[in-house]
Amino acid sequence: MAGWIGVDLDGVLAEYHGAMGGLIGEPIRPMLAKVQDWVACGREVRIFTARASDPSQLPAIRQWLACHGLANLAITNVKDFAMAELYDDKAMRVKRNSGHICGGCYRMKHRGE
Repeated sequence: MAGWIGVDLDGVLAEYHGAMGGLIGEPIRPMLAKVQDWVACGREVRIFTARASDPSQLPAIRQWLACHGLANLAITNVKDFAMAELYDDKAMRVKRNSGHICGGCYRMKHRGE
């Protein structure tokens, strides 16, 4: 499969407890293992995080990635046409060209989750 894989940081790759811009949480081991496997297989993985919109956050993100064996990953908050997949705790899948929210993804009733 071509293209890069976007992985959100807070709540997906690292624990998130509501302090955006604060310390980055402990790694979420199952996702960390997936990212390490993708990298080992030659896939391009980018950390896709809102934190990247604040340049002062980049050193902390780079340090966290280095501490967890992911030092060479790109960090972004911008999608492009080369993105193949996105792993994010806030995304909801929508069927392409239909506006239909795919089953099991509709969370409007559960905004507090």
